[in-house]
Amino acid sequence: MRQKRYLVLLFASAMDVNSVLAENSLTSLEEEYGDVCTFCRSDIAQDVELAHQYSVYSVPRILVFEDGRLVDDVTGAMSHGVMKAVLDKHIVR
Repeated sequence: MRQKRYLVLLFASAMDVNSVLAENSLTSLEEEYGDVCTFCRSDIAQDVELAHQYSVYSVPRILVFEDGRLVDDVTGAMSHGVMKAVLDKHIVR
């Protein structure tokens, strides 16, 4: 059985304190889940088209994809524990 691959996409803004905190948590989670997840970041000021494609109106926003299919979408301030719980909900290790 092949290993499932996941993509975690963070939409953020350098001007938003909650985005900065989410970025720090994501960096930590990347160390733990890097073997099964690809982590990407998008600054909504620079990636306007991508933010529009996913209807991003608030940051931070995390999208989790499994085999190319969106499986979770979380918006707003979140602790490291909440972000980890979102990943654990989908990732079987």
